[in-house]
Amino acid sequence: MTTTMRRTAVTATTMGVLALGLLLAGCTSGGAGDGDEAGSGGSSADSTEGTFDDLASCDDVGSALGGVVDGLELRDDSTFSGDQANCQWATPTTEATDAADVTAIVVLAQRQEFSADDISAQTSQIEGTEGVETVDDSRVQAFGGQAFSQSVTQQGITASASTVLSPHGLVAVTATGAGDDAPLSTDETLDAAYGLFD
Repeated sequence: MTTTMRRTAVTATTMGVLALGLLLAGCTSGGAGDGDEAGSGGSSADSTEGTFDDLASCDDVGSALGGVVDGLELRDDSTFSGDQANCQWATPTTEATDAADVTAIVVLAQRQEFSADDISAQTSQIEGTEGVETVDDSRVQAFGGQAFSQSVTQQGITASASTVLSPHGLVAVTATGAGDDAPLSTDETLDAAYGLFD
């Protein structure tokens, strides 16, 4: 029971850090045009770059993350439906005897077409969010997107998160664990997020 409560607390903290990803999803759910309109927004990115169309399940997401979720188990409340994913991995209950043993990785993803103007507008809005840093990275710039990172420590649990906004959708990856350091740095969560793109 105690372990379950601790795992729930870790996941709750993880989801709190993922407010950035949720904000992007909520703010853009009706803001971008459909595929044809988004393509006319002035984006110079190749239409095949920055996509994650090969992903169809949380198992696919886990494979794309590489070794990031090795040793963790996919939680039953994970979902992958249509164009949205909420995939959560955590230390197996049998191995987590103390809060310090618990690690969680959460991925939020949403397929959606964004024009260059959409991405610019969202970037301006997100840059004003406390604790969020804009990341200058040639990988996301190559397909006309933008990356953001955030880290937080709350009640002895530390989480790091990165979000990549591309012309074809967004991916947010968060790593959470007990102590002063998250199991992955923001650079590592950013690398993991890029692993989900074609």
